Amino acid sequence: MIPIFSTGISKYKLESINNAELRDYVVKNSNVNKAKENGDILQNSLFTELNKVIEQKMNDHYHEIYNDRYKVELSEAWSNYGNDDIITMPHIHPATFLSAVYYPQAENGEIVFVNPMAGLLSKQHGDMIDQHSPYTSEYYSVATKRCDLIIFSSMLMHLVRCPKQSNRVSIAYNGVINDKKE
Repeated sequence: MIPIFSTGISKYKLESINNAELRDYVVKNSNVNKAKENGDILQNSLFTELNKVIEQKMNDHYHEIYNDRYKVELSEAWSNYGNDDIITMPHIHPATFLSAVYYPQAENGEIVFVNPMAGLLSKQHGDMIDQHSPYTSEYYSVATKRCDLIIFSSMLMHLVRCPKQSNRVSIAYNGVINDKKE
């Protein structure tokens, strides 16, 4: 079997980030069920270290798949707190190339990626599959824990699942591809 048309995600554990300060900021500036626009995350000194690490990891992800002639630059960032209706619905980030989400606090939650090749799965029946594989799965789920960073294509449909009364905290990013590296 030859796997074709693959997509990948990257998962990292970032242990050196001051999660308590980030969590406190997100809780204080909660935007549950509101537009996801914390415009200051990319400029706020509280996030400087995290932003540098995120941008570097997004570039590592990009360069592993493509080449090193271009670079990823962060274009947007926002925070999420709890079980927000907006992020629990399937969605994409159409204006950007790569997305990332970092979890300063997470428990009993997951990010779910929907198979972009759903049309190929439309004729399969449950009794045809003994165990799902990359060829038969309708989605891929990643359990999220404190300090996790997940990077993925912005066009990959995804959603969040977590308990209704969750204290989950995440910082989300979008990145664009910019001019050739200097």
